[in-house]
Amino acid sequence: MAKRSKFLIALAGLIAGIVIGVLWVSLNQQDFISEDEARAVVTERYGGSVESVSLSDDDRYFVINLKGKSATHSVTVDREDSSVQGIKTVAEHKEPAEENKEKKQDKKDKEKAQTEQEKKDKENSEEQPAENTKLTVEDAVEIAAAEVGGTNVYSTWSGEGSAREYYILQLVDDDDEGALIAINGITGNVNKVIWLEIDDDYSGIEQLVYEASEYANMHEGRYIEYDDDYFED
Repeated sequence: MAKRSKFLIALAGLIAGIVIGVLWVSLNQQDFISEDEARAVVTERYGGSVESVSLSDDDRYFVINLKGKSATHSVTVDREDSSVQGIKTVAEHKEPAEENKEKKQDKKDKEKAQTEQEKKDKENSEEQPAENTKLTVEDAVEIAAAEVGGTNVYSTWSGEGSAREYYILQLVDDDDEGALIAINGITGNVNKVIWLEIDDDYSGIEQLVYEASEYANMHEGRYIEYDDDYFED
């Protein structure tokens, strides 16, 4: 009888201990807020959207990654009283409007740099004309022949570089009709055609070319009739 009583007492104590343990665990669990409640706490307070939820190493806190407009924050929430224990920024991100603005500015900067470089290249090419772009005397004679025909009897030039101008004297027919053609030494453009008479023996031809070119410079127009008596007067 005594043994049975001791057994019943021990069994009752064991059952009581189990019940107390279950009640203690149950009460403690009821004190912790749920994950959904923790989500609601941070979104109501800070706005944004929850990206992830995890537990701290000691299971006391929820660690919630909350994405806002300008950054993503890590919010630590106490599971017992739902208080926020800490918040820190883990990532920053730009708004689309700012990104578009920066892209447009970068594009403008690149276009400006390209335009300035093209301008410099153009200026350099104009300041330093290549030697192979200059006309030779032979080129000028061909241009003069294409302009008035006839036979070349004298060729010369004045100036250097971009200021060079060729003077090509052509005998146009078998008599004494001739033409002095002034040609740009770089572009090959015919500047003027001066119609004149050429002596049969070509005497004083250099003086004739000089006076005819000077006469042309004093008169407007592309085609000019040279006055033989102009300088004699």
